[in-house]
Amino acid sequence: MAVFPVFYGGSIGYYQTLLKATNPLFEVHEHYVKQSPRTRLEILSPNGRQKLVIPTRKTGNRKPMHAVEISYEENWQKEHWKGLEAAYRRSPYFEYYEDRFVELYKHKTKSLVEFNLEIHNAILNCLRLDLPSELTEAYEDIDGGDLRKSKFPLINAELYIQVFEDRHPFTANLSVLDALFNLGPSTLGLIGQ
Repeated sequence: MAVFPVFYGGSIGYYQTLLKATNPLFEVHEHYVKQSPRTRLEILSPNGRQKLVIPTRKTGNRKPMHAVEISYEENWQKEHWKGLEAAYRRSPYFEYYEDRFVELYKHKTKSLVEFNLEIHNAILNCLRLDLPSELTEAYEDIDGGDLRKSKFPLINAELYIQVFEDRHPFTANLSVLDALFNLGPSTLGLIGQ
């Protein structure tokens, strides 16, 4: 068993680790960690590495992940989608996959976990992966397989062509969406399937 945090469009290293895990579980009872990949997706924009951040409603201390609500006071979904379009519209596979994601950025989910899992499931769907998405039932300390605090470094740092390679050197371990939009089905080879 391996316990993973629920990230927003996790990094390539996150998905490399996830695909190697036996019986992965997604932790929804851990305390919410601000300024983490739970709310941040990293892409390569025309200006370099960019973080797209999901705003959350003000929470008290030690609120469990499953109870964290997304704030819609600002139109972050429109901004995130515009950011993804600016970064990947010219990539080889963006048009092929965009319909699977654009609707997610129009739909308002209440909880951060729900939105992150929708993005995760769309990624799995694009890659035609059938991976269990089981959730924890309570927070438990576990021996071995506890990846809740992992930084998810790359397991293999394979280079691939990125849209703005004429402006920026190769940027590793971005969101798996970077690989998906640039490599399409070949993303499976990169993440180890």
